[in-house]
Amino acid sequence: MPEAVRTTAPDTTIRRVLSVRSRADGVTALTIYLVALTCIPARLVVGPLAGVGAPATIVALLLAGWWAWHQLSRTEPGTRAQPLRIAYFVVAGAFGVSYVAAMVRPIDSPEFSTAQIAMVGLVGWGGVLLVANDGIPDPRRLVVLCRRLACAGGALATLGVAQFATHQQIVDKLRIPGLRANGALVALGTREGFSRPEATALHPIEFGAVITMILPVAVALAMSDRGRSPLRRWYPVVALGVAIPLSISRSALISAFVGLAVLGVAWTPAVRRSAFAWVAALNAVVLVVEPGVFRSLLSLFTDIGGDTSAQSRTSSYAMAWDYIQMSPLVGRGFATFLPSYRILDNQLLGLLIEVGAVGLAAFLALLCVAVACGVLARRRTTDPVLAQLGQALAASVCAALCSLALFDGLAFPMSGGMLFLVLGITGALWQVVRTGEPRA
Repeated sequence: MPEAVRTTAPDTTIRRVLSVRSRADGVTALTIYLVALTCIPARLVVGPLAGVGAPATIVALLLAGWWAWHQLSRTEPGTRAQPLRIAYFVVAGAFGVSYVAAMVRPIDSPEFSTAQIAMVGLVGWGGVLLVANDGIPDPRRLVVLCRRLACAGGALATLGVAQFATHQQIVDKLRIPGLRANGALVALGTREGFSRPEATALHPIEFGAVITMILPVAVALAMSDRGRSPLRRWYPVVALGVAIPLSISRSALISAFVGLAVLGVAWTPAVRRSAFAWVAALNAVVLVVEPGVFRSLLSLFTDIGGDTSAQSRTSSYAMAWDYIQMSPLVGRGFATFLPSYRILDNQLLGLLIEVGAVGLAAFLALLCVAVACGVLARRRTTDPVLAQLGQALAASVCAALCSLALFDGLAFPMSGGMLFLVLGITGALWQVVRTGEPRA
């Protein structure tokens, strides 16, 4: 990787404890979380814990406890404000207020249960964000984590392609001692006559949302991280690029377009032309191997007027407004608008119902702060790898925001967990860039 900027996190206590090179650090812990999130099927849980028993959730809660313990035990105060940390706690506070509002009103048992699970999940996601934000000590370790993120995306995409080709779950044969399926494992769904891969996610749309979040990071590393072989850099990009159209998901296509468009803002015209050629080549490969896929993808947009999922989204607006009016500021409680009432396929609208205008504004502010951190990091660093990663992480957040407008992303463990991991890495990049210390 080119010599340029070595920077360190401003919180020296966190750095000492979480980033000792001779032993595991924050990146190691986040890698364990990444493996648990992407490699273990989301349906598998520790039996007695049920809804909060997914291995990734357990690791996330441990990360939250780890971060809190260090905050309580440190003797040196943080030196500078950290915008992602502040924005997360504003979100947690707003969601917490909505939870209290739910608990003081008459509430059904299913709503009570899902609200409890959702708040536990929010704490876990916060642990992931905070450890990433505060526990990545320098640019080298940050790049290592981003490489692992791209690798996990490539593996996830490869599994999805294999599922598409074989029409088999494949992961249904996986047995992990101590884990059991939380709900029945169903066969792969179909759309337009094609099997819809989901890899280890709960749903094909969730699979599409996750791989579109990872795609900009994989592309940025493939273009700039030239210390590795072309195969290691470009394989994840190719796998992700093939898997996205094979997901037969309108939201995945739109989110991928948004992510690549935001990433391409920082490119030169020549690089944009090269990227366009790459996209065209990948599409040509898919067209030759499976020509019916493109007809199916085209019909997702040309026949949208008769599409049942699109009709469900638009027909939900009037009903949603009735719920919003009941508590427009703080909502009815996070995750208390159950799928049995209506599947909105719009997380932003769902948040407006559940956490009100205050909670939705706080959540959108969190995403906007992350985008700003990524863009500012790109502008402030002279390191080409970090600059590309800054724009890529901003693009990943934009892709995630787009997908949240098209499906209930926070109701699914992998998409929600991946979003908060990306947010935390973005905050870490902003911190390591702003100090501007020379790299050893």
